Amino acid sequence: MKESIIITYHKNKDMLLYCLDRILKTTPNEVEILIIGNNINKSELDIDIPNSRCKYLKYPQNLQYPKALNLAVKQCDSEIITFVDSDIFVWDGWYEALHKTFANSDKIGAVGAKLINPLNNRIIDFGIMYSKYNSAHTMMGLLYNHPLSMTDRCVQAVCSAIMMTSKSIFEKVGGMDEDIPYSYTDCDYCFRLKNNGFETWVSAKALAYHKGGTDPNNSKSAFSYYRLDAKGMYGMKDYSKITYDNIEWYKKSACYFLKEYPLEVHQFVMLDFSTLYDKDFFHQMIKEALVIDYLDIIERPNSQRDAKEIVLYNEASFEFIDLVSPIIYFVDTFVSLFNNKLWFQMRNIKYDIVVDRHGNFMPLYLIAEQRC
Repeated sequence: MKESIIITYHKNKDMLLYCLDRILKTTPNEVEILIIGNNINKSELDIDIPNSRCKYLKYPQNLQYPKALNLAVKQCDSEIITFVDSDIFVWDGWYEALHKTFANSDKIGAVGAKLINPLNNRIIDFGIMYSKYNSAHTMMGLLYNHPLSMTDRCVQAVCSAIMMTSKSIFEKVGGMDEDIPYSYTDCDYCFRLKNNGFETWVSAKALAYHKGGTDPNNSKSAFSYYRLDAKGMYGMKDYSKITYDNIEWYKKSACYFLKEYPLEVHQFVMLDFSTLYDKDFFHQMIKEALVIDYLDIIERPNSQRDAKEIVLYNEASFEFIDLVSPIIYFVDTFVSLFNNKLWFQMRNIKYDIVVDRHGNFMPLYLIAEQRC
């Protein structure tokens, strides 16, 4: 059965060539590589790719991601196809692992990789979960080899920066929806797989660095003005298909936490820095998952979703440093708490816990010691 890798390219020639070099070194020689370059600036497409395994298609227009993939699949005669963004740098063994997961069942319609932040070796994407108002990336921020991330998982949706599927399945569900131009078209594809009886999985041993949001000048950012249009279309089209599965993940993640770090206290003050609208739902979910009670819930919402840094003595005030009661810090992402040395030194954090919207549970002292 013929196999192909499809790389979408818009700009940054050096990045594409390095991405391509990694793929050539880590995949079987019989796997064809199809590069679909698209940019209204023709000079961005002027690249010499002499390798005989590669076929380079040039379109002097800004196709947008879903249309580029649809055009590439039409010109590909392989049954097994793998989408790879040009800002992906694969690890050894990624393709074999992806293929093994995909071949595990006829019910599997697509498989995604474990995508890693190239700056800190932390997970960016390993499946997407949903609540009523939000989607979240399961395990986001954990180190790439965290025990919870070491097994394949069936998920509702996954990022298509690396995605293996088949041409017959792709055509059966109608390809990528070109009415969702910027983001979410991959999630929409996963929901259409579900409607057609297929599952979406993530492969624990298929790893790759994803430059993505770590670079403000990446190709995608040039079209960020389409984001709200894409989100609006995706929401209207797929909202009724979503299953609220974050409760299931929070329970599993909390179970792991309680096994590794058994609670010695069961009453906490909740300091909520999250940006979530349905806060009460999350407070209750955390309470039930940890089997605890709240002495008080104090809300200090941050002004930015998934803020890179939360300075605790500014956001919560110094008085909480001397609070005797243990604290649960509920944040969008736990990595935002790393730079709080004063707080870690002056407060007794032995029993303090951090929970984030991505379903991560951990003792605050692990964050203080940079061991998470």
